[in-house]
Amino acid sequence: MLEAVIGRVPALRPARLPGFCVHEACRAGTGLGFPVLVAREGAETPGLLADLTSAEAERIAWYEAGYDAVERAVEAGADTVSARIWLPQRDRWEVGAAWTLSDWAPRWAALKTEGARRFVAEAERIGPEAANARYHAILVRVASALRARAEPMPATIRRQMQENDLKIVSQDIGYAKFFSVEDYHLNHALFAGGMSETLDRAAFVSGDASVVLPYDPVRDRVMLVEQFRMGPMARGEPSPWTLEAIAGRVDPGESPEEAALREAGEEAGITIRRLIAGPRYYPSPGAKTEYVYSYVGLADLDDAATSLGGVADEGEDIRTHLLPFEKLLELVNTGEAGNAPLMLLALWLERNRERLRAEA
Repeated sequence: MLEAVIGRVPALRPARLPGFCVHEACRAGTGLGFPVLVAREGAETPGLLADLTSAEAERIAWYEAGYDAVERAVEAGADTVSARIWLPQRDRWEVGAAWTLSDWAPRWAALKTEGARRFVAEAERIGPEAANARYHAILVRVASALRARAEPMPATIRRQMQENDLKIVSQDIGYAKFFSVEDYHLNHALFAGGMSETLDRAAFVSGDASVVLPYDPVRDRVMLVEQFRMGPMARGEPSPWTLEAIAGRVDPGESPEEAALREAGEEAGITIRRLIAGPRYYPSPGAKTEYVYSYVGLADLDDAATSLGGVADEGEDIRTHLLPFEKLLELVNTGEAGNAPLMLLALWLERNRERLRAEA
C-alpha cells in the first residue's frame, strides 16, 4: 500500500500505540473492509513507524480522506517517539468488529492496493478532493479489472493478445463522477500485420453489473422492476420509465452472485432460492467497459410478492410487477421490454423453461 500511494517502501520500524485498538469501519451495519483506530483505555495496537518526506505525507493525506491527522506518542523499541496517526472523523463511520491484517488480506489486499494506485493516478489528474469523492467508483472499476484478468473471455477463434500488440500513447480523464470517461491515444496490431496509426478513442468506464430475473417455475411467472432511467430520458423517450430485470453494480469485495442476491432484496424485497447463471457479455463493447453477469433466480413469487422498493439514499424509486412468462415474451415482442439484459434473460429462460418447470 505504501508503494502504491507514495511510490516506495520506506524504512519501517515496529512500534506500539498505547490507548488504541483497531476495528473495521462500517456503514449501516455493513463492514467496509478498512481499519480505524478506536481509543480504548488500557489497549495497545502494533504498527510500523515510517519516516516520510513532506511530499509523501501529503500524498498519504490525499488517500486518508475521512480521517484527521493527530500527533501521538508511540513506543519504538526503547524509544518514545511523537508520530502522526490518523483517526476517523467523528460520526463518519460506525465501528464494527475487531480488525486484523490476516483476515483483511485474502479478500481486500489486491483490490485495495490496485485501488490505491488508481486513486493516486486520478488524484494527480483531477485533484484529491474529486478523486476521494470517486473512491468507491474507483474500487468498482479496479474490482472489474481484477475479475477480467482472473476470468478472461474465451479466445478460440478471436485474436489472442501478444506482447507489443497494444501501445497506449497517452491516457486522460475527460469526466469523473459516478462513471468516468477516459480519453486514449493508442496504436494496436492490425490483422494484415503492422500497427495502426495513432487513434483517438474514448471509453465510458463503469463497473461490472449483475442482473437477475426472478422466476417461479411452479407458478410459471416472473418479476420485473420498473424505474425512471436517465438513458431513455436523455435520448428523448416520452415516458422514461423502463421495465427491467433486477440489476446493480457489483460492489468492491463482493462476487457477482452476492451482488445479484443483494439487489433482489434491495430492489424487490424478495429472497432468491437459487441462482442459475445465464449469459455473460459486454452490452456495447465499442465504447463501454461494463460487463454483465446475468442470472435467473428461482423464487417463490406469490401474489403478495409485489412491492415498492429501492434504496432511498441512492435515489431509487422502484415498483415490481408479477407477470406470467408468456406475458414477458409478449413485452419482448412488442418492444416494451426494450433493454438487452431483460431480453437476453427472457430468451434464455424460454430455452430452459420446461427443464426448470420439470425439476420443480
